[in-house]
Amino acid sequence: MDPFNASALKLQKTLLNLRLERDRLRREGKDKEADELAAPIARMEAALQRLPDGMKPVTLQ
Repeated sequence: MDPFNASALKLQKTLLNLRLERDRLRREGKDKEADELAAPIARMEAALQRLPDGMKPVTLQ
């Protein structure tokens, strides 16, 4: 696996873990902490969506 796709997989795993943590915080009623995680998650997702198609690895959803 080339370094680009390996990094993309790590990024995808990191985003998944952040989303899971955010959801866990919401379930526990810790909305403020969940909101603090939601903003960086949204920024990362927006940056990924703005990538040109040729730069989006197949691993990213």
